[in-house]
Amino acid sequence: MRVELDVKVPIDSTLSEELRKLGIETTFEIVRKSLDARKKPYYLYRIVIDLPEDAAKKLIEEGKVRKHKEIEELLVPAVLTQKSVLIVGTGPAGLFSALILAEAGFDVTVIDRGKPIQERVKDVKLFWEKRKLDKNSNVQFGEGGAGTFSDGKLTTRVKDKKKHFVYKIFVECGAPSEILYENKPHVGTDKLQEVIPNLRRKLEELGVVFRFSTKLEKLKVRNRKVEEVYLRDLRTGIESIEKFDYIFLAIGNSARDTFEMLKEEDIVLEAKPFAVGLRVIHRQRTIDRMQYGRFFKHPNLPPADYSLTYKGRERNVFSFCMCPGGYVICASSEENSVVCNGMSNYKRDSGYANSAIVVQVFPKDFENDPFRAMEFQRALERAAFVMGGSNYAMPAQKVWDFIEGQSSNKLIEGGYIPEIKSARLDKLLPKPIVDHIREAFIYWSKRIPFFVPGNATFVGVETRTSSPLRIVRGEDYSSISADNLFPIGEGAGYAGGITSSAIDGINGALLLIRRLNEGREPVSHL
Repeated sequence: MRVELDVKVPIDSTLSEELRKLGIETTFEIVRKSLDARKKPYYLYRIVIDLPEDAAKKLIEEGKVRKHKEIEELLVPAVLTQKSVLIVGTGPAGLFSALILAEAGFDVTVIDRGKPIQERVKDVKLFWEKRKLDKNSNVQFGEGGAGTFSDGKLTTRVKDKKKHFVYKIFVECGAPSEILYENKPHVGTDKLQEVIPNLRRKLEELGVVFRFSTKLEKLKVRNRKVEEVYLRDLRTGIESIEKFDYIFLAIGNSARDTFEMLKEEDIVLEAKPFAVGLRVIHRQRTIDRMQYGRFFKHPNLPPADYSLTYKGRERNVFSFCMCPGGYVICASSEENSVVCNGMSNYKRDSGYANSAIVVQVFPKDFENDPFRAMEFQRALERAAFVMGGSNYAMPAQKVWDFIEGQSSNKLIEGGYIPEIKSARLDKLLPKPIVDHIREAFIYWSKRIPFFVPGNATFVGVETRTSSPLRIVRGEDYSSISADNLFPIGEGAGYAGGITSSAIDGINGALLLIRRLNEGREPVSHL
């Protein structure tokens, strides 16, 4: 019988050593690993071992082990009749919906306004080094979506067990195998840039056609159905009018021109809450000391992370997308605008830590108009561009100078790409946002040792934590404006991160298959 056993492993020991102490010499499988950093840190492993049934039942009765429940495979029904699907966007929602639909037998075409990763990486480096922005191939747009230039976090609050399927596919495509059991799995931007092309090749073997540098210009909707799509090849300028049975919109939250086009075509959109603020940079050893205490230099401990919240009078302040051992990067996708984001490599070895510190904003702040919310984001990004010197340098200010309302003479020495410039960020953001961030840091400085050192530095501006709008859909994931239009993922307003976006894409694909098959039983699996 396969049973689960929890094993506590001190940081000065190893799992193998602890298993020997328990007299366990059989083969085992790790299904979970977490770190408890309270007092003296230790790792907690959950392993699966095979035991004779009698022995296993006795240990279960004694409460020493538990019976292992296998994770069910994801079953994908084959469609009765072949249909064509256009997927707009190659982020996780687009790629994983393509995987399910192709396995089911659909004729799948995937487009992206951006370029394949190899070309995209060159464009991003050119932007950081020469400040030449390609509006369609950048940190936000291109193969893999915005998550390609991030920490590659796979943690999610979504309870859907399909997350294990997502991790499995990533590992098959070259991601580190520990993401299958780590409590806080991450891939890193360097590894993602290898994994995503492998996933694309897997899809191509299933018959999926990819068309990069291809932009969705317009949808023609008649009688609650998208009858035609207008596409433009950005390399040649050639436009085409094409027909597909179904369209999956897996656009990112930076596709503002696409949102505007949808509004013109009377696709129902609604405002949703999001958050804006700044990124804060610390030296990584500061965060390690804060979290690990006297053990902060121990070689068996990873770069520490944190998660903070502060309940303000009107709005909550919270840390978001924390990147241990990472960089704050300029992630612009519009000319004369600066927006920042966090990015880490797999090893998280930059020596610096950063996190967004953001404040809630609500639809009522913009009279429930999602486009006023979008213009609010855009205005902050343009002001940040000017504050940084109008050359895509990111404006920055020491945290204590932000709190006290004064200029910074010297900023933190690293942890950013490509450049920061001293500026009055306390004058960039609206006063209610500034006041809430000040209150939060004063509160944290009194309660969390080491979190607000003298060199902690804010960088601005963080505006794209999530989409400011939602493309309204029904329970079957189709738009309430067009039965064959499926808005999915983060840009559509239904996910927040790599894993939840991938799951949303999977669920949308499965619901379309169910609709077409009217409950036909699954016949294949991935």
